[in-house]
Amino acid sequence: MLDLNGREATLVTMTAMPDPLVTVTAYSAPADARVAQGTLDSAGIESLVDDSLERRVKVRVQNVDAIRAGDILTARCPPLSEIDEPDEDEGQQLCLACGSAEIAPSGRARMFLLIVVMAVAMGVATGMSHAAFVAISISAVVLLISGRWRCTHCGETWD
Repeated sequence: MLDLNGREATLVTMTAMPDPLVTVTAYSAPADARVAQGTLDSAGIESLVDDSLERRVKVRVQNVDAIRAGDILTARCPPLSEIDEPDEDEGQQLCLACGSAEIAPSGRARMFLLIVVMAVAMGVATGMSHAAFVAISISAVVLLISGRWRCTHCGETWD
């Protein structure tokens, strides 16, 4: 094949990448999800019922069909008991530094409470309430900067 300037050109073909599936709705009963799937199939939209989760059955379509599928389900499908929970599944949280699954809350609230009690007690005992207030303020800032989660394996903290 020649291009416009008479040089040989190569034809590059792009392979179509499959469109990712997105969840358009979720139901608590598989039968309700099958009704929604039938409604979408009759409208010419390929859909998949994903019942891999215990508490919900998802109806998934290709990303390009998601808005049209939502409109069709709203207009044609009888009202069913949809699940109002977000679709994001909370996977197991892993440590950002070492990848360990051994994580726990950092306990910063308990640490702050301990510092407040000690600072107030020392401030009252020594008559330095201003110093106790400063100590409480500094500890609040430091503990707010520290992370909410702590890896019990490596000690890393994060929010």
